[in-house]
Amino acid sequence: MALKVEYETEFGITCDYAYCVIVDARVDKRVDITEDGDKVKSFNVKYRGKVYASDDAYEQDASAISGFNGDFELDTANTKTQYNLLKQCYLHLKTQEGFTDAVDC
Repeated sequence: MALKVEYETEFGITCDYAYCVIVDARVDKRVDITEDGDKVKSFNVKYRGKVYASDDAYEQDASAISGFNGDFELDTANTKTQYNLLKQCYLHLKTQEGFTDAVDC
């Protein structure tokens, strides 16, 4: 699972088919107590990834040209993706600046 996107590096180089891969994701469970004494659970997801010049560069184990980080609250209501943490990370990434035109690959 990865995303392809047109990506401009910090040096101004544009990669038309950059390959974005999430390399690490974690979930932190949090339990808050309301004033009524009810427990409210939430799950915060943090992830990080790397951007490669192309899928060939990724397959040839070349160095990444950039990286990214993200975090969001896990969506436990959506039955299609609630158990797929990695899918939710990619869905979140596609809402972030610079990745909104990314396509799944």
